[in-house]
Amino acid sequence: MTKISKRLKAIVEFVDKKDSIVDVGCDHGLLSIYLVENELCKKVIASDINQNALNSAIANIKKRNMNIETILSDGIENISLKGINTLVISGMGTSTILHILSNDSKIKNIKKLLIQSNNDHEYLRRSLNDKGFYLEDESYVLDKGKWYVTCKFIRSDKINSLKELKYGFLNNSEYNDYLVMSERKIYKRIPWTSIRSKLKALKKLRAIKKAISEK
Repeated sequence: MTKISKRLKAIVEFVDKKDSIVDVGCDHGLLSIYLVENELCKKVIASDINQNALNSAIANIKKRNMNIETILSDGIENISLKGINTLVISGMGTSTILHILSNDSKIKNIKKLLIQSNNDHEYLRRSLNDKGFYLEDESYVLDKGKWYVTCKFIRSDKINSLKELKYGFLNNSEYNDYLVMSERKIYKRIPWTSIRSKLKALKKLRAIKKAISEK
């Protein structure tokens, strides 16, 4: 049985049996393999922009005698999304993810996005809200000393609150503590000689502490 990391398991938690998925940036293909192996969705296509990574995925798939389609593609550019309702995108920064999703006509039939971005989560949430995707759920997992944020977006006319767009759902106390600690470190590093930056950092620290206290 294929083993996957905690961060990949966080993505799996948001997968449904009715999902037909493209795993964008599949790397070694372990997530795609795990989903098929455990019959967790209808279909998976494994895709990557890097031929070496895709070759690794192909080798892992063949090793397990599995039937998973693999496609070399820059994002979803070379992939037909006919019959696909879900995209999984992880291991990338928000700007790259938004570039992949920039073709509205290409993703018009996509109903769900499962995204694990490396950075700029507020910008990700706001941008996808503007594109008609509602942040339905979000989880936070610590894997090998790093926090990973996994976002589940669904196509909807609903709009998230400003607080949700800025901070997510704040439903993990350990992650909340990490957010406060990170802002506190930034605040402490700024010398009082840079008074404007110091006060701005203090304002951000107080804002996140207030948001957590009001959740």
